[in-house]
Amino acid sequence: MRLLKSLLLAGVLFSGLSSRPFRPQEAQTAPSDFEARCRAPGVVRCFGFDDPAELRRHLEPAWNGIYRGEMDTQVKASGRGSLRFTIPPFSPANTSGSFWMEFADDLSVQFGQGEEFYVQWRQRFSPEMLSTHYEDGNGWKQAIVGEGSRPGHTAASCTPIHLVVEDTYQDGAPRMYHSCGIKDDRYEPLEVLRGSHLIQNAVGCPHNRVKSPPCVMYKANQWMTFQLHVKPGAWYKNDRKYHHDSTVQLWVGEEGKPSKLVIDMSPERGTGYDLVNLDPAAKYGKVWLLPYNTHKNARQDHPTAYTWYDELIISRQRIADPR
Repeated sequence: MRLLKSLLLAGVLFSGLSSRPFRPQEAQTAPSDFEARCRAPGVVRCFGFDDPAELRRHLEPAWNGIYRGEMDTQVKASGRGSLRFTIPPFSPANTSGSFWMEFADDLSVQFGQGEEFYVQWRQRFSPEMLSTHYEDGNGWKQAIVGEGSRPGHTAASCTPIHLVVEDTYQDGAPRMYHSCGIKDDRYEPLEVLRGSHLIQNAVGCPHNRVKSPPCVMYKANQWMTFQLHVKPGAWYKNDRKYHHDSTVQLWVGEEGKPSKLVIDMSPERGTGYDLVNLDPAAKYGKVWLLPYNTHKNARQDHPTAYTWYDELIISRQRIADPR
C-alpha cells in the first residue's frame, strides 16, 4: 500500500482502464477513499500533495519571490499532507503564488472538440479567508483549467480557452468565467438570464441577491469538494457565429454531503455554451490552483488567511464524491 500511495502522490498517470496490473501490496489493505477514486475507470491523473519534493516542483512563488504554497502535514483531507497557501496582509494580487499541473507530464493527455474531462479537488478555507473583504479585489480565484503545454511551448495560466472558478466580487459563492479577455473582447461570466442574471443557474442564484438559499456558498473549516466538467463542442472563432454546443458544469459539495450541480451550461439544459479557441493546436491540458486576487490593495492590513487543497483528480468520467 505504501508503494501504491507513493506512486499516486508522485503524480503517476493512470490509463483510465477498469483494470490495471495486479500489485501484491494492494491485496494487503483496503484502499483509502482517495485511492479508490484514483483507481476508478477514466482516471488519468491523481495528485495527493503528500511528497514535499514533488509538490515544490509544481509551485510558483508569490509576487516577492517567496513561496507561500507549502505542504501542511497537520491539516489534510487524506494522506501525509495537503497544499496550504498563506494570504498575508500587505500583499498585492499575487498574494501566494500558485500550483500548476499538466494532465500528463509527457503532455500526452489533452482534450479538444468533442472530448470531455472532469477535474475534482478538495479545498478548505480559514474563517479569515471568507470573512475578510479584500480592498479593491475582484475576488480570489480557486482554480484555472486551461491550455496544456506542447513541446517547445509552455502554456501560461491566462489563455483564450481557460475556465476560472473564483469568488467573483467577493460575494461568498463560487462562480465562473471564461477566456482571458479574448472571447468577444471580454472575460465572459458563465451566467444565464432568467429574469435576473443567475451566477449559479442550476440552483437559481441571482447576482444581485447572493445568499443561501438558493445560492451554494463557501463554508469555513471544512473540506469542500469541487468538480468541473468540460466538453468542448465546435470551437467559437470570435466570428459571432455561435453554436451553443459546449458543456461546462460545476458541482460543489460540503464535507460529508452530496455535491450539488450549481452551474450547468449544457445543450441538454438549453444553456449550451461557446468556448473560444483561435489556435488549432490548443487543447485543455493543464490546471492551476491559486488564490490570486486581481487588483487586491497591497496597502491593506488584513488578518492572515489560509486556503488548503488536497485530492486533485483528472478523469475522462464523472468522479465520485468523497465518502
